[in-house]
Parts: sequence; structure tokens; C-alpha cells
Amino acid sequence: MLKYLVASLVLLCSITSARAETIRIGYIPIADCLQLYVAEELGYFKAQGLVVDKTPLNGGSLIAMAVEGGELDAGWSNTASLAIAADRGFDFAILSPGAFEQAPDRREHSLLVAKNSPIRTLADLKGKTVGINALGNINEIAVAALAAQSGLSVKQLRLVEIPFPQMEAALTSGHVDAVLTLEPFVTIARNRGATRVLEPAALKPFGTRMLIAAWFAKRSWLDKHKTAAAGFALAMRKASAYIEKNPAQARELLTRHTKLTLDLAQQITLPLFAQKVEDSDVQGLIDQAARFGYIKKAFPAQRLNLPATQP
Repeated sequence: MLKYLVASLVLLCSITSARAETIRIGYIPIADCLQLYVAEELGYFKAQGLVVDKTPLNGGSLIAMAVEGGELDAGWSNTASLAIAADRGFDFAILSPGAFEQAPDRREHSLLVAKNSPIRTLADLKGKTVGINALGNINEIAVAALAAQSGLSVKQLRLVEIPFPQMEAALTSGHVDAVLTLEPFVTIARNRGATRVLEPAALKPFGTRMLIAAWFAKRSWLDKHKTAAAGFALAMRKASAYIEKNPAQARELLTRHTKLTLDLAQQITLPLFAQKVEDSDVQGLIDQAARFGYIKKAFPAQRLNLPATQP
């Protein structure tokens, strides 16, 4: 009898393993990827018959290259990178909503100056040096749009690349006049008291609610793995719902997957984790990217925002 029981268990395990599908995911170990940590720890992927093989990488461009090359099945990227990739002929599409900014209290990107800086308005940035994390991407587009709202051209500013962790030091030492940074660095700088917020909603040119970043894959992969894609999207929606309903628990979980202390995790502004991507969440960024020449021309957000994995 024991012999047959063992054989049955082995068969059951082999059937379960056969049904499980592995998805290779590229991500950055930051707060914006909180859904991934929640879905894994709370068993949402497992419930969908998925095994998620996570690969931490240092930037969205590395993730995009790995997805394009087939080393990863899907990954995390800011929306500007996806728009630029689409403009260049890549077949990336949104697999699942990621992190959103929403007015007035879910803004995590800010423009900072030194506390004693004479700069008081965006117009005062004329001829000044502004630090951003990467040229030709979402934050450069945001600076270009903010400058235009103040009657300036982005060409009247000097933009330099500075990694987010080094921005505060560059600012307080006088190497730059302003920086566009994000959480947790906004809160860290505020707590130290050596900086001042010039613009608390640095991504506002893209709309009152906009998709900062999303989980994406190649359309060819999505077409071949429809069940896995739908399961991944459902697990992420469940994770988003958990984060929004249980912010304290989600912040505590965040400390196990990032370098944030619990005290800092409790202070930072978290992005919004919404259930669905509306075209309007993406279109504003696409339009601004086209306006300032980062893509050749604007295109409908639906090109990126596939309905197949939406609720």
C-alpha cells in the first residue's frame, strides 16, 4: 500500500511540475517593483501555476536588451523607454501595470535645489546645470517639458548624468544647481535638511496620473505564452490590491527586498499601484516625447497598452 501511495505522490508532483511554467523576469531592486515581491511572498504566482525566476539588474536598458535577446521573458521598464523602443521598431508591449504617479499625494519624483540656492522658480534654471539619472529618457523629457512650461528651452539648460544615490552630494557641493530625483532619495535629502524642493511634482507634464513604469514583454512571447501572461498579470493585480489595502505590511515587506530600513520605508511616498492601465496614463508621455524630439512622432498609446492582459 505504501508503495502505491509513494508512486501516486511522485506522479502528482510530476504533473504539478509539468503544469508549472517558468517566467524569467528582470527587475530593479527598488520600491517601484514592490508588486513582484508581494506576489512572490504571498504565493500569487504559485496560485497561477507560475515559477518566477527573478534577475536583478542595474537599469531598464539592460533589462530591455536581455528581453530583446531572449535571455529574459519579461521585465520592468519605465514607460519612456518602452515608447522610445516602439518608435525604433521593437515589439515590446505592456504585460502588466507597474508603478503610477497620481496627483496630489502619490508623486515620487521631485526637482531639488540646495537649501541656500537663489533659484526660486523653474525659470531661474536658465543657464544652470541640472542633474538627471540618464540622458534621453523619462527624466530628460520631464525637464524639457517643465522648462517649456516656464518659457525656457531645454537647450538653455545644461543636463548631466548623475546616479540617483550621488545626486544630493552633487547638489550640496555645487557641482549642479538642481537635480531631478525620486524616492527614497527625496525623503533622504529632506531628512538631512540641506536641500529644498523646487518642484514637488516633476512628472506633472505627463498628466495628473501617469504610468511611470510597467512590466513588459515582446509580443512574440505574449502570443506564444498567453496563459502564463494572463496568470502573471492576474498575480500582479492581486499584489497591487494587497499593497493598496495593506500599506503598512507592504512597506515592511519592502525592507526584505531592498536596502531600505523600516523607518525609511515608512516615510517614503509610494507610487500608486493601479489595477489597469488607461491609454491616458501613457499618452501624455508619448506626446511630450514626440514634442521634444525624443521619438519621431506620437502614436496611440494602445500600441503599447495591449488589452489581452488587462482585467
